[in-house]
Amino acid sequence: MKTQTNSNKCQTCGKKGHDYENEEIMGCVPPKDVLKFGKYSIDKSYRNALYELYPFYTAEEIVGFYLGHNPYFVDQNTWLDEQK
Repeated sequence: MKTQTNSNKCQTCGKKGHDYENEEIMGCVPPKDVLKFGKYSIDKSYRNALYELYPFYTAEEIVGFYLGHNPYFVDQNTWLDEQK
């Protein structure tokens, strides 16, 4: 499962690429293939659907969607249930 950026530099802040699993980098926009944010593992299909609508959302906003704290997109569990 992808947790780090591929490049040596973050596209948002220009600093060294981040490890989203082990660092709290909430203000940067992660590449869409990053699926692990701290203790949260995001389903690849959910992440792709979210990315299609909101490609410039930060890690904090992505985790907020995952947890259901954003009214514009359902939480991961609800979304996965709706896909069945």
